Amino acid sequence: MDNRIKTIYLLIKSNKVLICESNLKDLFNQLPKELEGIRTYDYYYRNFKKSSYFQFEFNREYYFQKIEYNRE
Repeated sequence: MDNRIKTIYLLIKSNKVLICESNLKDLFNQLPKELEGIRTYDYYYRNFKKSSYFQFEFNREYYFQKIEYNRE
């Protein structure tokens, strides 16, 4: 894995990873059509500031997760 990557963002549905990105903006830009346009980028940013894991409020099938790597 690239040593410059410090965070991974995941979109999960039915226990399967649909999107895996190292940048939240890239994850946001790849959201499935059924989630696109429902919430702005700031919604995801604020939720990831509060927690590393949350369930999408409008479609409870989707989970978002952030994994951070502490490298020295």
